[in-house]
Amino acid sequence: MLLRYPLFVALSVILAAPLAAQKGDRAGEVQDPPPTHIKVPPAPALSVEEAMKTFKVAPGFHLEVVAAEPLVHDPIAMMFGPDGRLWVLEMRGYMPDIDAKGENEPVGSIAVLEDTDGDGRMDKRTVFLDKLVMPRAFSLVDDGVLVAEPPHLWFARDKNGDGVADEKTEIATDYGNTTNPEHNSNGLMWAMDNWIYSANHSVRFHYGGGGKFSRDLTVSRGQWGISQDDVGRIYYNSNSDPLRVDAVPSAYLKRNPNFTATGSNVSVVPANLRVWPGRVTTGINRGYKSLDEEGKMFAVTAACGPVIYRGTLFPKEFLGDAFVCEPSGNLIKRIAIEARDGTVKGRNAYEGTEFITSTDERFRPVNLVNGPDGALYIVDLYRGVLQHRTYVTSYLRKQVEERALEQPRGLGRIYRIAPDNAPKAVFKSGLATATPEDLVKRLADENGWVRDTAQRLLVERRDAGVASALRAFAASSHNPLGRVHALWTLDGLGALDKAGVLRSLDDLDPRVVTVAVRLAEKFLTPKPDAEILARVTARTGASDASVRLQAAFTLGEVRTPAADAALRMLAINNPGQPFLIDAVVSGLGGREGAFITGLASETKNTATAPALAVAQATSAVLKSGEAARIDQVLALAGDATTPAWARGAVLDGVQGFLPKSPDGQVLLGSLPAEPKALVTLAAQKDSAEAPRATKLLASLKWPGKPGMAESKAEPFTPAQQALFEKGRAQFAAVCAACHQPTGLGLAGLAPPLVNSKWALGDERVLARIVLNGKAQENLIMPPMRAFDDETLAGVLTFVRRSWGHEAAAVAPKIIADARAAVAGRDEPWTEADLAELQQALAPARRTRKR
Repeated sequence: MLLRYPLFVALSVILAAPLAAQKGDRAGEVQDPPPTHIKVPPAPALSVEEAMKTFKVAPGFHLEVVAAEPLVHDPIAMMFGPDGRLWVLEMRGYMPDIDAKGENEPVGSIAVLEDTDGDGRMDKRTVFLDKLVMPRAFSLVDDGVLVAEPPHLWFARDKNGDGVADEKTEIATDYGNTTNPEHNSNGLMWAMDNWIYSANHSVRFHYGGGGKFSRDLTVSRGQWGISQDDVGRIYYNSNSDPLRVDAVPSAYLKRNPNFTATGSNVSVVPANLRVWPGRVTTGINRGYKSLDEEGKMFAVTAACGPVIYRGTLFPKEFLGDAFVCEPSGNLIKRIAIEARDGTVKGRNAYEGTEFITSTDERFRPVNLVNGPDGALYIVDLYRGVLQHRTYVTSYLRKQVEERALEQPRGLGRIYRIAPDNAPKAVFKSGLATATPEDLVKRLADENGWVRDTAQRLLVERRDAGVASALRAFAASSHNPLGRVHALWTLDGLGALDKAGVLRSLDDLDPRVVTVAVRLAEKFLTPKPDAEILARVTARTGASDASVRLQAAFTLGEVRTPAADAALRMLAINNPGQPFLIDAVVSGLGGREGAFITGLASETKNTATAPALAVAQATSAVLKSGEAARIDQVLALAGDATTPAWARGAVLDGVQGFLPKSPDGQVLLGSLPAEPKALVTLAAQKDSAEAPRATKLLASLKWPGKPGMAESKAEPFTPAQQALFEKGRAQFAAVCAACHQPTGLGLAGLAPPLVNSKWALGDERVLARIVLNGKAQENLIMPPMRAFDDETLAGVLTFVRRSWGHEAAAVAPKIIADARAAVAGRDEPWTEADLAELQQALAPARRTRKR
């Protein structure tokens, strides 16, 4: 006891405070200053007129000042209203100094800017809402504004018409956290499907009118900023990853709990896509290891605020391209986008330069938006200190101090990007005063901002009388995108009709047909309309890959023999189409066995065999844990009448079922009972599949398996069993939505817990993870410290003794000790942090064992 107490105190001090001089420092890293041959220029704060001289813009374009201090301060997001006013979110409390002292003061605000004289520059400011603590996002909705002030999501309204909010209703209490601004919920984009999506948040919201919102679980996307393209695909990024996309509607990906489908969080470009700043960038956080010989960054470190250009001012070749902010590199990157065969790929639009660069270190573009005039707009946070204190390194602190980057604060600019021959900015679109009939016509506007805003206004107003005009427009608009928006608007109003859907399913444009197939689900569940089902089924033979992919998703919702037969034909005819097999298997929950049997009997030609579909469906059956279903599928591998390709594919599925350690090592897979069919196959010496079956059996375990060592798990005490049962209930209520009831996780939302090294490792490390959360690539696990010690101990005990796990129970005292040790830590753990933590805790564990 005399030895253990001082060691515990020492560890508590170590783990509660940074392991080095700054929170961002990593043990063992040498933070050398920039080489002496790199000449770093001073970085004084410039007036907006001086700053304009520092820009290099792509040929044929120029920048215009729309607003600057003192009209705007510390802007991080903006949105044009339908009346032409510019709404700006100001996070004025962010990093008052390098230590963030006073950061939580209520000084944030939403300002409304107006151009009263029509010269293209804002000249009037009204504060709609103030006294906000570190606000992160906002969105204009109906007669109010959704405002994110983590962890609160408010709906603020101006009830008396004076331009200032006088009512604030709480919509959610779990919108982000109060500890880490760099990894926090934001975005609030009203998307084409009439749901409001966020970056860095796993809930989407739906506006039902009258200030009421509903919510639904979704995948977590990116880090800061969110955008959509002309067909509603959602784009986002993270600091070190320039651009990702939901290549498919993510709501479908969670419908089969035993199958992790892909299609969300798909890379558009490599994470290490080359960047070319216009100045040396020694002032980035880890500049001691991420600069080239010239002292410039070569890959993104602060990518954020992506936007898909959907306007009318730029040349046509820019339409659909992505523009990405890189504030640490003082630049804006253009990524040329190509969408083909249901996939999205990108490349650098320029080599050796960027769309916009600046030699001003304080130019901090953090967001981009399409405007009502067809131009692009830049939100410039304009400041010296960009990195939050949570991650500041000693190297960066010295850079900040050497160039006096802490001050001044409270500046900010809004810029307009326009072609050289463009007319001056006109912010008023006429939408605010448009009649419902006029709004319907504007759904066909060439400018994506106008189409989106017209759709939103129509859905918000909920005027049932406009339905007939929308139906006619969906059938006759000259612009296919107008027909797309009309369909989504009808859906938002609950006014879709059978005749209209049937007509749109026959549209000549595949973008319209794809939306019609998706919206046809309103008539296919719970009881399918035969005529619409037949028309959707016919679209499985479409020449366009996006139509076929959506047909696969939609038919998976129907769950009838006829629909499943159509899914089999999709798999047979398109075995190599990206995401299609995932779409098919994701819709088969509980029906995989019949699907596999059908494929095996319907496909004799090895050249067109849908082997991947059979393998993935087989893996899903094994993950179900249902012995009868497992035996039914495995029996196909030993049946001589099963085609050879299908027998091999079933065994591929068994191989795919086997879990792997983080380093790729294959682990034992757990089955609920002896796989008799596989045992029988292994004993068939004349079977070509017998050797492989024998090898797979060695990688499987089940109760009573001969030669298998008895479980090493210590039996639970009555108290531990009670803790386990409490944890089971809590896991189902809180954790299963993301990690799934099977513990297999969900792509783009939560990693698997099954055989997780952290879930089954040192319980003290695990306790710290649940208390502070964990950052992994583009996923952020939120902190769970709001739950009491016993609740968290119960959840962890359940995880460590479920799905074949045999790890020890976690006592509430473990949580209590961890809570005390990390009381001073705000940020989530990273892999590097946890590696250091394990090393720090190891001596204590060895001492206890002695």
